[in-house]
Amino acid sequence: MLLSSVMAGLVGQLSGSLFYTSFLLMYGLDKSEIGILTFIPYLTCLLNIFSPSILERFKKRKWILVISKLAFYTVNIIGITLLPMLVKDAKALMLWFVIFIIIANAINQIFSSGFSAWNANFLPDHVRVDYFNSASCINSAITFAVTLAVSAIGDSLKDTPQEGPMLIAIRFIAFALAIVDCAIWLIPKEFPYATAAKTKFSNIFTLPFKNKRFLGTILIAASYTFALNIPNATLNAYILDDVGISYTLCNGINATYFLFFLFFSNMWKKLISRHYWFRAFAVVLILHAATYYAYSFVTADTVWLYVTVRFAQHILGVATGTIMSSLPYINLPDEDRTNYLSFHTIVANLAAFFSMMIGTVFTKIMGEHILRIFGYPFSSTQILLFVCAVLQCVVAAVCVLSAKALTPPEIYNGLKHSKRKFS
Repeated sequence: MLLSSVMAGLVGQLSGSLFYTSFLLMYGLDKSEIGILTFIPYLTCLLNIFSPSILERFKKRKWILVISKLAFYTVNIIGITLLPMLVKDAKALMLWFVIFIIIANAINQIFSSGFSAWNANFLPDHVRVDYFNSASCINSAITFAVTLAVSAIGDSLKDTPQEGPMLIAIRFIAFALAIVDCAIWLIPKEFPYATAAKTKFSNIFTLPFKNKRFLGTILIAASYTFALNIPNATLNAYILDDVGISYTLCNGINATYFLFFLFFSNMWKKLISRHYWFRAFAVVLILHAATYYAYSFVTADTVWLYVTVRFAQHILGVATGTIMSSLPYINLPDEDRTNYLSFHTIVANLAAFFSMMIGTVFTKIMGEHILRIFGYPFSSTQILLFVCAVLQCVVAAVCVLSAKALTPPEIYNGLKHSKRKFS
């Protein structure tokens, strides 16, 4: 699982992110067309409703899941890389890009929850924090180190005849790593999948609503996803164009992320062990909201504040990443896991979709207008950052109010006992 996490992280950085944008710009796509291609994967999340009805029919799924993962990588990386070489008309090329992205992400959405149900066997409660901390630390260290090295090469070849071949070569390297990622999944043992309910299409929605603790946990996770994505549709453009932050500074700060796992993971692990997931999440969210409040004051004249905020978010990101990765498993039943995890995937993607859509519409309506609050000028993205801070405080309050109801009884009683002993 750790090896796959690293491979998938490298594949994502090399075939996506800035390299993907540069690849699309090279073939004449404008910002709005690139935005459409970025937007489409969130719509395919609805296909996850077919995942249980397909996967629950198989007692052994390893080969099906591996083949589906390889098919996703093939269409999403090789297919999109070769398309511009085969289709020369600009409108036709855009149409084929859309078709290929829909096909790739449809495959991914239908089968990806099968990996989560498989992985759950390896993530009991007593190792979950350590696993996600280790995976995030190792993944960040390797991924960002490689990305920085490739970025340096890319910057040296930018605006030269070699830039195009370099971008294509990066995508083929990403596909080679993707094959390794698929091969890794032939190693772990596959356990029997427990199923209590008869396989039905409606189970994906009916079963989670019968499990109040699981449903409440997923709604908290979705609420945080909604809050976090409010400014994300325009944040990078604001930082790069309006504030004037360089790619080197952005990637350099990101590259230090793994160091914060090394220094702060034990601190957050103790907090989670002491207060369990929900109350610990509330504490982290309040602190995280403060960083987004400060983020809303970042301008071209306060670049130092950007650096301070990003490092503070690295410290808190160790906790939020671990908690958000763990939330789907906290109240996950032993039976019918594919239904529950598919429901989680759909809700999370819809939360991100609606959040970014609202943020984008707000930015479009506000345009270049500046709103003055107590004499301080705020652009649309700055306002969205402030809204993000407020919403995170709301989610924190919900976590505190629902902690007792959502925490498994045996764990909640143990927490009360340990607190009395401690006091």
